Amino acid sequence: MSTTIQFFNCFLTRNGNKTNVSVADFLDGIISLEETTRYLENNYGAYSLLEMLMPNLNPNQNSLDRIVGFANYRDKKPYLGNRGTDQMDEITGDILELSTCLFIPTYHLAVIEYNHFGARPRHIERYLNSFLPKNEDDYWDFELIPIETSTTIHDIRESADIRNVEIKLDLLSSETNIFEEVETPESITYQMLSQSIEAYREVGANIATISLGQGRHRSNPMEFTTLINLLNALDLESDIFASVKVRYKSLRTRKVETADLKNEGLLKRVIMENDNSTAFESVGIAISQYYYEESNRLANQSYRRHVEQIEGAELPIIDRYQIEEDDS
Repeated sequence: MSTTIQFFNCFLTRNGNKTNVSVADFLDGIISLEETTRYLENNYGAYSLLEMLMPNLNPNQNSLDRIVGFANYRDKKPYLGNRGTDQMDEITGDILELSTCLFIPTYHLAVIEYNHFGARPRHIERYLNSFLPKNEDDYWDFELIPIETSTTIHDIRESADIRNVEIKLDLLSSETNIFEEVETPESITYQMLSQSIEAYREVGANIATISLGQGRHRSNPMEFTTLINLLNALDLESDIFASVKVRYKSLRTRKVETADLKNEGLLKRVIMENDNSTAFESVGIAISQYYYEESNRLANQSYRRHVEQIEGAELPIIDRYQIEEDDS
């Protein structure tokens, strides 16, 4: 086994402006809350910040850096059994998957473990947002920005002109159940894909192809936004996706381009090869060891492309706030 880590820039924003408030102070404020307050159920699932510690491999002993464990509680539970027997016992307690993250506030950087059943980055972002006030004149957000390995994703977002999205699903993949286990706002996308899988299976196909788009001569912003939200919802790390091709009009080249997002996009690395450990401290140490000792602090300057000016601000009161959920 191995572990995939993904890289993001992160900021606390106030009224849409990026601030100098330390993510470390923000996380410290959350971990100090009662465990019942840290537990959150929303349209995406059930989550909690369970663990936090300072990296012991930090060469500069930067007191701001944090290793954090986010729990995703599963609704559908597996069974307990013994191999070679017919034993199949129901699990009565709650099942959770832990996603481990390394936050480096000095560089506005978050290194997040990819975990198929754990909290996704967008879930972590929404979870953390629930502890920030959202008043009319004092509106706070926690923002995760994917660090991209190419200009393709940015080019697609800037184009505002997606002609076609073609998704190929490998029906022989062991991960076809991801469309059954995710009951969240992005389920609009996943229900569409799940229904397509069932239709293709009925005719015995091994590959399902779903093609959709807004048409060559149409430019409806709502449709474009829907397609972008669809692409954002896809878990491209899953083996179920054979390819995700986007045909769009590039503002950069002024031509209609085709990109396969399965093989482009988010900066990521593979660590812990041939290591089956899933314990929080083991994964956290491995992430920090890779970042501090092996990667030469990969992506530590990438935040500069997002920052023209950072606003001075004080950390707001950290508590559980009611936030509106959307269905996008």
